[in-house]
Amino acid sequence: MVGRILKSFLSFIIVGVSAVSMYAAEVEFSGTFYEQNAFIKNPTLNSGFCISEVLVNGNKAKAELNTGVVVVDFAANGLKFCDKFNLTVKYAGDNKPELINPKAFISSSTFDLVSAKIEPSGDAYELVLSIKGEAAPLPFYIEHYRGDKWVASGVFQGKGGSAEKTYTIPFPGLVGENRIRVYQVDSDGMKEREKEVTVMSPKTSAVVVKKITSGKEIVFSGVTEYKVVDDLGNTKLHGMSDVVNISSLPKGKYFIVYEDVYKKFKTK
Repeated sequence: MVGRILKSFLSFIIVGVSAVSMYAAEVEFSGTFYEQNAFIKNPTLNSGFCISEVLVNGNKAKAELNTGVVVVDFAANGLKFCDKFNLTVKYAGDNKPELINPKAFISSSTFDLVSAKIEPSGDAYELVLSIKGEAAPLPFYIEHYRGDKWVASGVFQGKGGSAEKTYTIPFPGLVGENRIRVYQVDSDGMKEREKEVTVMSPKTSAVVVKKITSGKEIVFSGVTEYKVVDDLGNTKLHGMSDVVNISSLPKGKYFIVYEDVYKKFKTK
């Protein structure tokens, strides 16, 4: 008799634990809101669907649960662009709900280059870019085709968001056509969404070297991006100006690289 009572009690405990596992399970997802809704696969049960409640940062979410795919509109639930979130999904049954679009909540690269132009800015020039559809606030990298190769020419921080935005960076450029490409690096470290465009510069004359004073300075006719490299190809100085201070260079042979020009000089 005691054995039957104990067996029944243990059976009740097992059933009770199974019921808790079946009806009170939950799964969590986290990420950053980049103006994308969350789509959650909602498995079926005999009596309907398994998801019973969805919480966004601990608050009950506004979402239709009686459907095979539950859509969580983060904006409608109070989140703003770039807000961090924790999504708690309560469900019944053995089949766990799945987040269908997890990549929408990591810093992936997405953008459209609307326009690009070069404009004067005092004695220098600027590259003006109009960009829209940024999935995340990632840096933008600029490369300029000159000297028969692509060279790094600048970087600026994107703001993110779908709305069109204007970004401006210093850019001396070349007289006439300038081939430019813009890209971002995604969360996996891969170069993504590369856009190439050719823009015309309002410059009417190329920058030239006016004077090289050994051990002191190099003077250009205007502001330009430059590099000073040694005879082994190592970059010693790099910047953007109309004057280069070369007093820190040891005695030796060097090249001043600017626009499409490589010019040799010595320091004594």
